[in-house]
Amino acid sequence: MATAENTVNKAADNGKKLNVGNLPADVTEDELREHFKDFTVENVEIFHYLKYTLALLLFKDKDTATKALKEKEGSMFRNRRLRMHIEYIAIWNIKKNVFVTVVDDNTTEEEVYDKYKDVTEITGVLVFNPLAYVSCKTQEQKEAAIKELNSEEVKVYDVTGHDQNHHIEIWRAAKLFFRNMNRVSLINLPESWVSNQEELKKAVAHTGTTTEVKVINNSHGAVAQLFYENEETARKAALELNQKIFDGKRIHALHVTAALIPNYETSVYLTSLEKATSEETIYDHFKQFGEIEFVSRRKCADEHAVICFKNASAVEKALECKTLPITKPLSDVTEERAITVKRYNGPLIIDLKPSHVKKLLEDGEESKMRPPPLPLAKLWPIYVSNLPYTADKRDIRDYFSSVGGHIKFIFSPNIPAYKTSQTSMVMAALIYYARREQATDAIKAFNGKHFQNRCLHVFPGRKDTYFNPETSVRLVRLTIGVTEEKLFEKFRKFGFIECVVKRNRNTALIEFRDKEVCDKVLQLPDSEKPVRCGIEPLTTKVNRKIFKENDEKISLAMQEIIDKNPAVLENVQSTRFSGPPPLKRGRFNGPDPSKYRHLTETRYGSTDI
Repeated sequence: MATAENTVNKAADNGKKLNVGNLPADVTEDELREHFKDFTVENVEIFHYLKYTLALLLFKDKDTATKALKEKEGSMFRNRRLRMHIEYIAIWNIKKNVFVTVVDDNTTEEEVYDKYKDVTEITGVLVFNPLAYVSCKTQEQKEAAIKELNSEEVKVYDVTGHDQNHHIEIWRAAKLFFRNMNRVSLINLPESWVSNQEELKKAVAHTGTTTEVKVINNSHGAVAQLFYENEETARKAALELNQKIFDGKRIHALHVTAALIPNYETSVYLTSLEKATSEETIYDHFKQFGEIEFVSRRKCADEHAVICFKNASAVEKALECKTLPITKPLSDVTEERAITVKRYNGPLIIDLKPSHVKKLLEDGEESKMRPPPLPLAKLWPIYVSNLPYTADKRDIRDYFSSVGGHIKFIFSPNIPAYKTSQTSMVMAALIYYARREQATDAIKAFNGKHFQNRCLHVFPGRKDTYFNPETSVRLVRLTIGVTEEKLFEKFRKFGFIECVVKRNRNTALIEFRDKEVCDKVLQLPDSEKPVRCGIEPLTTKVNRKIFKENDEKISLAMQEIIDKNPAVLENVQSTRFSGPPPLKRGRFNGPDPSKYRHLTETRYGSTDI
């Protein structure tokens, strides 16, 4: 009970707190109280990280904090323009009105403001070395400023939040570093640490006492977070673990932040890599050109990598590199693969392959196609998504055979981006029936119905079903806590909803019945949106399915299961047979199902798609 009360009190205090940034390092509590003397400041906490200083000011109530914010935001304090916001905030995205540029070590936010104030209307500046972020009043003003500045050879870059740069992590570090002073983030983890946290705990035990260890899986790979007893222990642990090799993986250990920020004067980026090329392979080859600070493939898509050297002289040598030696799988044979090395002299947006972007944002229409295995081609599949990942397979079997029908096979691939798209993991599956009418009846019976508190999407297994672009919207910048059920409840007030599919942690699609409703939702101001997100029109057809039966990887995975155990097609039985009674064996039904009760339907969890 005490813990719950403390949580409530803390949340209440956060509403009365101001986070004040861009302070001088030697600021005192008395100076801050004097600056806010027109308001009742009950408590002042000052935090330092690297060359940055911020303070948390607690006021007597929320109204006072709000008034102080309104009056003092952007005010000058010892020749510094104050940044501030109400605690507690979570930074999930960056608005589309921001551009970024590279600055020198000693550049201040005021110098950045003065440099660009005549080019655009500035609403905010944030400096976190070596980057400076400038917020314009509108997105149109930002685009005009970028065009004008770049034409004058003043290099600035757009900020999308979805490219290889770590902008969101940098903003979190700059504005909220006080929350994570005892945290170390580990990137490029060995698989053994991801699958077994006890192995991770053993490997880092010598660095100090940890109060919490957790591994977070997302679309850019797994990240481990280690929380130590205090800031000093965390800082030393990061220094000790950084760039150490564990199980063949070179670890990135970062104190406070989770952003790998390169020195742009000493960095290059690679293109034309293969997905399987590891950071270690790149490191081993490029160390001949000079000492390396780090190699990163995080957020770089399948074909890119960033290399940060310790000296600028290594860049010129690395630019001459045209090939990368790659060892063929399951052999010692090495072959030279052609690559391209370019200067990484700023937070530019590395172009991704068009096919990769399509696969990531749409539905993988560019995937190679392959017919399903012959035994399955004779059956009738239905596609089911939003199934609870932890659901017992017998429960799934019983549920989908409850209206009759002989279920012959169940297959669910491991698709990490979809599996971890919601708070509780979900999966999509193909369920194969013996007869066409059984599959048709199942689609009618189960589409839109709830199974273990999840609303199911049930479509024909072989026929593609698309969102209608005229009546559909795309939601972006969502959080993991927003489920399909929550989206349905929040958006149903605008009009009838045909379908909601959350494809990954950040993206969902909603199809309405009427175009008028769709147009209305697209025009919603931020203050009226039911959830915090961006709402975009759907410009192309998008499949409602997460995967397709004739995708090459799907087909090969199912074929492998059948090849290993042909009897798997008889493993899944209905509780209500459409043929002979359950206790009698039909002459042409094949082997006695009772002999295979020790076998259950298989989810092919080792196939990443």
